[in-house]
Amino acid sequence: MNIKAGEIVSIRHCSGTKLYKSIVLDTIDDILSVKLFEEVALLNCSPGDPVVLGCELDNEVYMGSCNLLDIDKDNNKLSLKIDNYETITNKRLYERFPVSFYADVRIGESQKRNLVLVKNISINGLMINTKFDFPLYQELKFELHLDIKLHLKATVIRKSKDTNNYEYGLKIIYTDVNTPKLLKKLILILKQEQEDFIKKMKEPN
Repeated sequence: MNIKAGEIVSIRHCSGTKLYKSIVLDTIDDILSVKLFEEVALLNCSPGDPVVLGCELDNEVYMGSCNLLDIDKDNNKLSLKIDNYETITNKRLYERFPVSFYADVRIGESQKRNLVLVKNISINGLMINTKFDFPLYQELKFELHLDIKLHLKATVIRKSKDTNNYEYGLKIIYTDVNTPKLLKKLILILKQEQEDFIKKMKEPN
């Protein structure tokens, strides 16, 4: 995906309730500077947050999983580092789908809720960012903050830390036969929403 200055892209951040139309101002390798058409102040952003970037190139819809590097609220600008990107045409459900939304997490049988940011999700697992330090192989219970009410149980199988957050890779543990169907429906809804928004962005006003 060769994004150039002037490209129209979509931005999704967990603090917003929708996708945001934006324009690429500058690119250096995997670092992008984008300007939102709406107020950045509408988003409650922090460096290290996961951000989803979408665009259409050569009639293909691409999704990029990004980390937020910097925010310039006065000029409605975000600086993003692209971790990975790929076309979402015929994307398989076991592959990670880039997202950005909140989830409540409980450790084992504890009732204490810890707020985390979900960075990507698939039918088999998910990746989260948080300031909380969870041990490897810890079992976590998730409640996702989305239109579809979804509870998941998952085990930490990978852990790393950068300047801002811990990042965890988790494997989902299914205990209810209906949960995979709900998760599949959720991923398909997010995919369709992203495709529709990007196609609409390209239409003349």
